[in-house]
Amino acid sequence: MAGTITDSVLEEIKARTDLAELVASYGIQVRQSGASTVACCPFHNEKTPSFNINSAKGFYHCFGCGESGDAIKFVEKQEGLTFIEAVKKLAGMCGVEIKEEEDPEANLRKRLLSLMTELALFYHRCLEKMKGAQIARDYLASRALGEDVQKDFLIGYAPEGMKPMVEWAKKYGYTLKEMEEAGVIKAPTSPTDRGYSRFGGRLMFAIRDKNGRVVAFSGRQLVENKKSGKYVNSPETAIFKKSNILYAFDKAAGNIAKSKGREAIICEGQIDCIRLHISGFPVAVASQGTAFTEEHAKMLSRVADCAILAFDDDAAGHKATIRTARLLLQAGMPVRAARIPGGEDPDSFLRKYGKEEFEKILSSAESIIGFQFRAESQKEATPRSIDAVARISKALIETIAFSPNAVLRASMVAEAAKFLELPQIALNEELNKALAAPKQNFKNQKIAKPAIEEGDEDLDSYEIEESEFSSIHIEGKEARKIIPPPKGEISLIALILSNPEDDILFEMTSHFLDARMLEHDFTKKILGAWLGAPEGQREEEIEKLEEEFSDEEKSWRDSAMVDSLKLQACGLSLSVIGQNLIRALWRAYLGRKRGAMNANAQDESEFIAFAQITSSLRTLQQDRWAKVKELVLELKKGLT
Repeated sequence: MAGTITDSVLEEIKARTDLAELVASYGIQVRQSGASTVACCPFHNEKTPSFNINSAKGFYHCFGCGESGDAIKFVEKQEGLTFIEAVKKLAGMCGVEIKEEEDPEANLRKRLLSLMTELALFYHRCLEKMKGAQIARDYLASRALGEDVQKDFLIGYAPEGMKPMVEWAKKYGYTLKEMEEAGVIKAPTSPTDRGYSRFGGRLMFAIRDKNGRVVAFSGRQLVENKKSGKYVNSPETAIFKKSNILYAFDKAAGNIAKSKGREAIICEGQIDCIRLHISGFPVAVASQGTAFTEEHAKMLSRVADCAILAFDDDAAGHKATIRTARLLLQAGMPVRAARIPGGEDPDSFLRKYGKEEFEKILSSAESIIGFQFRAESQKEATPRSIDAVARISKALIETIAFSPNAVLRASMVAEAAKFLELPQIALNEELNKALAAPKQNFKNQKIAKPAIEEGDEDLDSYEIEESEFSSIHIEGKEARKIIPPPKGEISLIALILSNPEDDILFEMTSHFLDARMLEHDFTKKILGAWLGAPEGQREEEIEKLEEEFSDEEKSWRDSAMVDSLKLQACGLSLSVIGQNLIRALWRAYLGRKRGAMNANAQDESEFIAFAQITSSLRTLQQDRWAKVKELVLELKKGLT
């Protein structure tokens, strides 16, 4: 487990470390200035040195960005290491021994790390010399990855079958159980079971941890076999956790920390990443086919201030770009997205067009808001229509909400407003509602479409106020044309206009609502046209209706579309929103009906009717959906 690191051990490490020499060892030019040593700060961009190093006292301070610390903190920041990892690295550099406590798991990890290093070298020798590896050598030649690259990145070839693996384990003193615990074979379980080699016949990429130790492999198929995946990756083991390993991070971390702008490049696969490194972009890392995680983002944020995503320019690539960007934003990093034209990936583009052209792609990379706006707009037939703008703005707000940095959020809101041609104040209002929502994780929400039978989970998360349905007391026909619908009915209009072809919403509305229970003519007109439209033509019917709207009706329609953002951002599924709205509409209708009655009526029938409405209101307010819908169907039958 952890070593014994006392205060005296830490002091000895710092006493033996010359801080100025340590800083210089990372390629940072230092010079003497009076009693201090100065350098251009490695943690922010500057031309005039403001990074002061006091070797005598063992600390540094930057008067430009405020970064300060000792030798341990410097190594942590430069290499993205934890405190313990930085201490151990410095201890090794200055000759301080840290005694490890006896720990069986630690011994297993050491054994597996040794095994994986030896095995990576074995795979590499097989690639160089084995006759059966010619197919792998030919493939690498076709991808212009020469011997120096193969050696530097420990690329190899895994021989076919179990026999070579058994012989190798015997020669190097490893048991089959240890080979299985390392994730490279499935050991035999009986005399008739031969077991199997996980990677046999594949091109092998060694996966290293942030300290450069081989902890896993990724094997690429060389002969097409539809029964097996193109890539096979190591399972998680005692030394390999997918969530905290990024391909080439061990090589890139120091380069990122020292680079101008401290900007990392994130790509999808090993070959893309290797190509970037050998083409002059040694700040690249890859998620290697596994989903980018919060832990990956935290790792990267220790050495990088921002990132460029270079994923495929297709639907899957767009989805991965946005998902990864949100995690990086959550870790406090601004994100840009590079568009690689012509269906190319970083590897193919760099081989065809070279470093200078790729630099142009990086320099013109879009902000994540610009990228997502373009990607979401491509999904829309008419991206400037109100309902499309509502959907696009909702997606952008979801992304912006990931950032904990208020300044970065403000910048993204301003950019989104420009793309959407909407006032910033409107987007800020929706964003603030999303950030303030106490019962929902806005960042992970999905507007799902569950069955109508779904219960009222999280009902209070979007409660429609009774006052939103209060009577509008319109007098005269002209007044009815200029006074807007009550806010609650606006919410119904918003749902219909933003989801005209949604079958679940249509089924719920046709079953449980009736235009006669509504108060405003405009709401009745929208609902009637929508419910009366043939299947598949509901959106078209609504669009025809919109063409005939008066100026007042257009303004009410626009208010409804703004309201739809509130509905969609609340974090509940569409069916639950519908259930809550149906409850509230019926409560409003019964409330108006009860309000016209005399609570102290002497007539028995009037008294019973008043009591029945009161009981129904209580059911609508408190009971679960199964009971509510039975009541609503009865109430609908009684409409006159």
